[in-house]
Amino acid sequence: MKFINKFDHYISAIFIIAIVVIIATSYFTFKEFFASNNQRQQEAVMPLLTLITKELITPLTVSKYMASDPFLINYIKQDKIDNDVIHGYLDNVSTRFDTLSFIAIEPHQVMLNSDNQSASLSVPDAHWYHRLKNIDKDYFIDVGNADNPHLFFDVRITHQQQFLGFVGLGIDLDYFAKEFSNFHQRFGYEVYFADDQDRITLSSKQLLANRHTTPTYKIMSLHELSWYAAFIESQQDDSKGVTSQHIVDSDAGELIIAKMPLKKLGWRVFIVTPPENQKAGYWLLFIPRLAVFLLISLVLYAIFTLCIINFKSRLVKDSETDFLTQLPNRSYIHWKYDQLIHSHDHVSVVIADIDNFKIINDTYGHLFGDDVLKVIAQQLSENLRGIDLTGRWGGEEFILILPDTNASQAQEIIDRIRKNIESIAFTSASTSKAFNVTVSFGIRESSLADVSLHDILAKADQALYQAKTSGRNQVVIHME
Repeated sequence: MKFINKFDHYISAIFIIAIVVIIATSYFTFKEFFASNNQRQQEAVMPLLTLITKELITPLTVSKYMASDPFLINYIKQDKIDNDVIHGYLDNVSTRFDTLSFIAIEPHQVMLNSDNQSASLSVPDAHWYHRLKNIDKDYFIDVGNADNPHLFFDVRITHQQQFLGFVGLGIDLDYFAKEFSNFHQRFGYEVYFADDQDRITLSSKQLLANRHTTPTYKIMSLHELSWYAAFIESQQDDSKGVTSQHIVDSDAGELIIAKMPLKKLGWRVFIVTPPENQKAGYWLLFIPRLAVFLLISLVLYAIFTLCIINFKSRLVKDSETDFLTQLPNRSYIHWKYDQLIHSHDHVSVVIADIDNFKIINDTYGHLFGDDVLKVIAQQLSENLRGIDLTGRWGGEEFILILPDTNASQAQEIIDRIRKNIESIAFTSASTSKAFNVTVSFGIRESSLADVSLHDILAKADQALYQAKTSGRNQVVIHME
C-alpha cells in the first residue's frame, strides 16, 4: 500500500511538472511567434495587394472595354433607343462580373443601371455627372450613392471626339469590408487607399466601422491620420511611385507603415502594422488559448486519474487476491491485521485445514481438488460478519480473523461453518458416488496489543494440530 501511495504522489508530481513545462513552452512559443509576426505580416502584404489589385483593376478594365464597345457606342448614338435593350446589356455584364453596372447617356440625357432603374441626368442626384463631365480625364474612381455606398468606376465614352456619356461598374463597399475584415482578423493591420490628391478613397478602418450600421462614407485626407506626418518625416522622398516601409511613432504607439503604388489607378496603398512590442493584443490572444489549454489539461487529468484508479484497483486486486479462490492472500491478511490493531482490542484467529486433501487430489485429480477449494472458500466467506476476514493461507489451509470475538463465540461460529461444509455432497466425473469433505479448525483468542499475527498463528496452528490428531473434523481452542 505504501508503494501505491508513492505511485500516486509520483504520478501527480510528474503531471504537474508536465503542465508547468507545457505552459512555459507555450508562453515562449507565443513570444517567438509574436516576434516573427511582423515579418510574416509583411510577407502577407503581397497576396493582399494582389487580391485587392485584382478586384480594382478588373472592374476598371471591364469598364474601359464597355466604353469602347462598338455595339454600345453605335446604339446610343441613334436618335431613339430602347431602354430594355440597354438594361439587357447592363444586366449581362452585371451577372458575369457580379457587380452593379450603369451607363449615363449624354445624347438622351438618361442614366440606366443593371437593377433596371433609370433616371434623368437633369435631376439633382446627377450632380456627379456634370461634375465629372467638365473634368478633362478619361476615367474616375470615386464613392457614390449615399444610401448604399459603392465604389464606382466611371469611364468616359467618346467617339470621334464626341462626348457620349459615362459607363462603368459599381462595387458595393460592403464587399470590400468583408475582404478587409478577413485580412484584419488574420493579420491585424489596417489598409488605406489614397488618390493623387491625398484623399482616402478606401479605408479598412472606416469600412469595418460602418459595416452593419447606417451606411455613410466620409472622404478623409491622409493628413488627418495621426501617423502620416511622422511617415512623411521618416522618408526624404514621398514620391507617389516609390515602394517604401518605415517605422514611425504615433499617438497609437510605434507603427510599421508600408506604402506601395497602384499606378493604373493613380493610387497609393498604405498598410499599417502594429509592432511586436504592442503586448495587449498578444495577451488577448494568449489568455483565451491558455484557458482552453488548462480546460483540456483538467479533462485529460480527470481521464488520466480514472485510468490510474482503475489500473491501481486491478493491480491491488491481483496482488492481494488469491487467483483460485478469489479470497485475500497472505499479503493482504498481514496488511489488514496491522489495520485492526488501531480499531479493535482483541481478536480470535482461526486456522482451517481440509482433511485428507492429498488423498482427494490423488484420487479425483487436481482440477477436482481446485473445485473443492472454491466451494469451501465460498462457505467460509459467506458465513462471516462484515468486519470478519477470511483468506487463503496456502495450499489447503485457510485463515479467519474475527475481531472483538472471544474463543467461545468463535467456536460457535466456526462449528456452524464446519457442519455446513460436512453436509455438502461432492461428486466427481470419475465416479457417480457422492462423498463428503471435512475441515479441521484451530482457534486462538488474543489481545491485539503488542502481539504479532505470527505469534497468534503459531498457537492457533497448535490447536489445529490437536484437532487433526484427535480425529479430524473438529474445532479446537488453544488454551494456555
